[in-house]
Amino acid sequence: MKSNVKKSDNSVILSIGMIVKNEENVLERCLESLNPLMNSVSSELIIADTGSTDHTVEIARRYTDKVFCIEWTGDFAEARNYTINKSSGKWYMFIDADEYLDQNIDELVSFFYNKELMNKYVALELLFRNYFNIEKSNYSDSYLPRIFKMYDGIKFVGEIHENIIIKGKSAYSSVMIHHTGYCHLSPAQENIKRKRNIPPLLKEYEKDPTNLRTLSLLLTECFDDIDKMEKFIPEALKLLKTNRGHYCGNVIFMQAIAYFRNYNPDYALKLCDEYYIGNNDYEDCVTTVSIVSLKALILSDIGRFGEAYEEFLKYLELFKKYKNNHLKIDDLFNRPLIGLSDREYYKNYYTAIICLIRIFRYNEAEEMLSQIQINEISGYEYRGFLNILREISCKKNDYKLVVHYYDVINQSESPEKKNLVLYMLESLYFSLVGEKRIKFIKDISSSGVNGKYVELMNLHVSQEKAGFKEKLILFINSIEDWSEGYSVAVYLAVKHKLDISDIVAKKMVSSEFRSKLEEIAKSDDDFAGYVLDYGCPEGYFSGIKQFYWLVSLYEKASYRSFLLSDDKKYELYSKFVNLLSDYVMNIYNPELLNDDDVDVLIPLHKFGYFMYKANNSILNGDKVGYIRNMKKALSNCESMKEIVEFLLGWFKKNNI
Repeated sequence: MKSNVKKSDNSVILSIGMIVKNEENVLERCLESLNPLMNSVSSELIIADTGSTDHTVEIARRYTDKVFCIEWTGDFAEARNYTINKSSGKWYMFIDADEYLDQNIDELVSFFYNKELMNKYVALELLFRNYFNIEKSNYSDSYLPRIFKMYDGIKFVGEIHENIIIKGKSAYSSVMIHHTGYCHLSPAQENIKRKRNIPPLLKEYEKDPTNLRTLSLLLTECFDDIDKMEKFIPEALKLLKTNRGHYCGNVIFMQAIAYFRNYNPDYALKLCDEYYIGNNDYEDCVTTVSIVSLKALILSDIGRFGEAYEEFLKYLELFKKYKNNHLKIDDLFNRPLIGLSDREYYKNYYTAIICLIRIFRYNEAEEMLSQIQINEISGYEYRGFLNILREISCKKNDYKLVVHYYDVINQSESPEKKNLVLYMLESLYFSLVGEKRIKFIKDISSSGVNGKYVELMNLHVSQEKAGFKEKLILFINSIEDWSEGYSVAVYLAVKHKLDISDIVAKKMVSSEFRSKLEEIAKSDDDFAGYVLDYGCPEGYFSGIKQFYWLVSLYEKASYRSFLLSDDKKYELYSKFVNLLSDYVMNIYNPELLNDDDVDVLIPLHKFGYFMYKANNSILNGDKVGYIRNMKKALSNCESMKEIVEFLLGWFKKNNI
């Protein structure tokens, strides 16, 4: 709601200006975020609406009396300048509806109560965080002069990506403006937005082809347009030879290098070296972080891993200097820079470790990985950690490191982290074959670490010992969460013919046991034979879920039956189609099922329906009907092609 600070026009310290159109979904969030600032500093809010057809104006008027409806001419600077002309404050701040201010604005309030600072600086640059996904895990940071001192003649320039020319020194604040405008955009919508921005920039370029700011903006908007980039990059670089100190110069180098990384890496590396020529401040300049990051990534891309690793080390040191505020950050005004977000830091850190792995320096890679504080990372950074951990262990064929981190993570309070490390262990187990898998099992089981997965590996090595089956059943019963891990327990139960259908029905959802059976079948060539020996335990028909478990067991085994003899294949396939047919006829009303209506079923169930009809045709001596229904079964479930073709071949060969 409206600010509580009492003021007259000549007492206004801060004018806040906005231009809006159809922003009812986000406007209130923005305006609410401004209230703490407006209630602490004598302020006014000016909103220019450019043609809303929703409730934007209504919402705006709940927060300020200064809401103006203006005609939209396609010129952002003109609309911004309208709000400046309506302002009476000594300072001006601009913000957009899809942005919102940090909750803690103490720094801003302190600035406006400090006359010395207000006299010393003409602008205040805020940290601007631009989010690219709903989870807000992918973003870029830059500093933007969103607050500046008013003087006669001050105005925005540029029809698109408008900016204000600051004449004097800027202060920097850690108070953040959060921008979510790109979070909900699809790639197609982003492309439309970018294309919308290009025509006015080209118009500015035609007026002045030597304007490096315009060229820099074009390099951003036209990044995916090869023809335009091949035109504008050489022009910009040529202009920089006689104007290397231009405020857009460093960023233009970064844009050019980022572009040529994909199309001409050798030239991109040359540009990395040229960046330093005539740049006397590069050691203290934030763009240097981006240049070193890009050079390291390019060297890694082209397989020069040793050089890439050395460059990554330089990047890591520069990143620390940036985080500790030891670099000049003026270039962040021009556009977000590469390599400055925590996400990019971890990506580069992990790529540096990969470089060490590629040149067989495994111990150094392991040491570098150990510097990561697991408790401080999550999401992408945590998954990346596990991927690197897995790769180092596989290359060394030593899994003690894996079980060490399993123990550390198991002691954390994060269920997500525990589940992901279980998933990593499971996928690692199934990716290994022969002696490597045996080594994995031994390293885990002999570790002395406490944990359910270690307990499972202990069971694995004790299969020939007395009491194994009883211990395995107890273990399976003890697992409460089957969402990740423990597929090996299912494999061992099938291998040793233990009926776990009741446990499966009570403790797993169907998607869980189907994914586990698929994982097992894909990685163990003996599984089909174990399933065939498993048979049909009596308990499987005690409930529909138990029934589906058995159907799924035979289905997944049938996909991986290449080690079986033809007689065994026929036995496996026949059991599967018979079980599936019975299952389908049990869950659907046979009186309602017919060829015309069966298309409403999922493909596997359609297959089961026509296999049921094919089996009945054989029982009735109708060989033509059998073949016809088999072909219908196949047309409704292409994944069963191998099974159908085998059964038809068997039918013809044995004259059934």
